[in-house]
Amino acid sequence: MNITLLTTEEACQLLRCETEKLRTYREKWIEGIHFVRCGTGRTAPLLYNRELILDWLFNQKALETHTLAIERFRRELPSGRLRGRPRRSNK
Repeated sequence: MNITLLTTEEACQLLRCETEKLRTYREKWIEGIHFVRCGTGRTAPLLYNRELILDWLFNQKALETHTLAIERFRRELPSGRLRGRPRRSNK
């Protein structure tokens, strides 16, 4: 799985918007899915998931479709691949 992470400036260029508009979009997005904080605190830099932001942009009127993209993204993460696997027995 390829994940392209964008800086705030790159995300603004992709969406052709100002930083303030990106902030309003962030209120609709899920932290840890659409964007992540690199560090702690409110001033920590943010990185944006390019693929899911584009999917959201094209599916704003079909949120159930976007939800499927989020579920697929979660399953493809290394931590998501562990779910559903049979556990080894300690025999």
